[in-house]
Amino acid sequence: MNWREHIRRYGIALLPGEGWMRWSLLVLLLLAAVLRFWDLPHLPYTHDELSALIRMYPTLGETIQKGVVELDTHPPGVQVFEWLWTRIFSLEEADVKLPFILMSLLSILLVYRFALAWTGAGPALFLATLMAALQYSVLYGQIARPYAAGLFTTALLADQLTRYVAFSKRRTLVGVGIATVLSAYTHHFSLMLAALMVATGLFLIERTQRRSYLIMCGIAILLYLPNIPIFLAQLGQGGLTEWLQPPDHGWLGRYAWFIVHNSNFLAALLGAAVVASVVLTLKNARSPSPHRWFLLLWGLLPLIIGYAYSVWRAPVLQYSMLLFSFPYLVLFLAQGLVHAPRKWILIGCGAFACVAVHSLVHERKHYTLFYRSKYEGMLREGIAAVKELGKDRTLVLYDAPGNVLQFYLRLWDIRYEDIGYVNIRDGFDQGRLDSLLIANAGRTVIYGQNSGSRPEHPALIQHRFPLLVERQDFTDGQVFRFSATPVPLQWFDRDTVFSLGPEGMSGPWNLAGDLPTLTDSSGTATGWDYTGREFGIEIRLRLDSVVLDPSDQVEVIAEVDGYEEGTEASVVADVRSGDSTVFYRGGRLDAGHRHRRSAAMVVTVSPSDVQHDGPLTLLAYIYSPSKGALHVRRMTVMVRQGDPVRHATLEPVPWLGRFPAK
Repeated sequence: MNWREHIRRYGIALLPGEGWMRWSLLVLLLLAAVLRFWDLPHLPYTHDELSALIRMYPTLGETIQKGVVELDTHPPGVQVFEWLWTRIFSLEEADVKLPFILMSLLSILLVYRFALAWTGAGPALFLATLMAALQYSVLYGQIARPYAAGLFTTALLADQLTRYVAFSKRRTLVGVGIATVLSAYTHHFSLMLAALMVATGLFLIERTQRRSYLIMCGIAILLYLPNIPIFLAQLGQGGLTEWLQPPDHGWLGRYAWFIVHNSNFLAALLGAAVVASVVLTLKNARSPSPHRWFLLLWGLLPLIIGYAYSVWRAPVLQYSMLLFSFPYLVLFLAQGLVHAPRKWILIGCGAFACVAVHSLVHERKHYTLFYRSKYEGMLREGIAAVKELGKDRTLVLYDAPGNVLQFYLRLWDIRYEDIGYVNIRDGFDQGRLDSLLIANAGRTVIYGQNSGSRPEHPALIQHRFPLLVERQDFTDGQVFRFSATPVPLQWFDRDTVFSLGPEGMSGPWNLAGDLPTLTDSSGTATGWDYTGREFGIEIRLRLDSVVLDPSDQVEVIAEVDGYEEGTEASVVADVRSGDSTVFYRGGRLDAGHRHRRSAAMVVTVSPSDVQHDGPLTLLAYIYSPSKGALHVRRMTVMVRQGDPVRHATLEPVPWLGRFPAK
């Protein structure tokens, strides 16, 4: 049997294979559906989804021009689809996510059909098991963005191309063309993979098919031409430099570790399957088949190109972009399982599905963490506090995108006046925030932040409202409740490490020998006079000597007064590796915005924010370049427990923290 006869052997059935193969696939599809549809009404939007939804405008033309050309880095396909879909249905999470979940499920069927044609039952069912149960496909299958859509369109292309090569039916050639155009309009990486697939088809088709195939390619190119200006404009933007780092030497390892749920057991099972595949391939050598080379090409080339572009041009590579090519890399590694007996195929797939689901729930904690939204959490906490305490006793502060907050208020049909929050995301320096806090003394403060917020805000708020009533940790966000008056229950999430004050010092502080001491009328020391000085107070310490976890925040707080409006001063965190500065941040006085003649300057640093290996030293000091009037009353170094689930979507989850969200 040559390779063409091999891919024809199951015919053109919708669900090919022998009875046991079809029933096994149906069980896997049912499992995949349960994992993706679980508690769908309470599956919240991610930031990525919200970003797309708030870029939809009343007309389709505005949506393409403003929402895609000016503000997006993706092709317009998914944005246009969502614009149409939400007008037919609604903006409710379940409605918007439904078609993407369905595309994720259909992708499993399509890659199974492709794998069964080119290899056999073992590799096809093994691949379907992975696509059904791994968080990699479950997570991106629940997100209304191009990931599930791109996986579906490229899987459709692979399936239709296989059927055209096998049976030369015109409808399958039309399917190839449609899938190619859809892939091109869905994502740049699905466009890349589609181009590889179509180019591969030129080597697979027979000579009599070539003319029709080239005509199809020409039509697909013509249909993509309207997007060329958008593609070139987005290509000219370079990449995602504003928030994405280029891949480092450990990126591939982290990617592989994410795929296996950060689970040694799951990694061992997957490794055993690959070893078994290699052994069976060597023991059952057969004549070469085209899939031996094009599966590796489809699986690896997008990764290589994305990695190289991210390192040498601008960062673009993310796990989500490799979802489209992931099935073909798996199939290349698992192709030897075609020689495995039926019993071992069923046992192996069953064991892998059980372990993957268990680790998805208990190690990755997918249904605990992914089903909690930082935006919903902060808004609900603010609404609840206002209802409980009243608007006159509550100050609600958010550091979050204003259009996202407004989106939720419209979705929930809540008026802004019902909560009256202040968004301190833009234009709020420490001086303005401190003045706002002082003006609202006596209230309870609700503060919500996301991963892009200024990390100094919690420390500055707690300086004025020292009692932590509640803290909720989310992925990429947190919600706090602070009070200045006694409460029945107080939480503690930070400790004082070193302090410098009139009563004395604890820690390795360094004070200039000629720094004048301030005294009160009785001659008691009250601080230090920094007037006429740039430097005079500093502390130097090893970061790993005060921080137990890399996500912890070191907060340096300087309490000052006696300044004038023109005084320029900052408390500085200078992190060094040897003699080289690898991180630098300052907390400014902003004297012109201060409410009264006393202030707290705050700066924070977390080891996780410092992209550097090896021991790190923190040099913290007060810097006053204007040498204006300034009195230093106290300086404190504190360590706040970091958010243990901040990066939980893609990184290991060691624990949920002491302050779980409600």
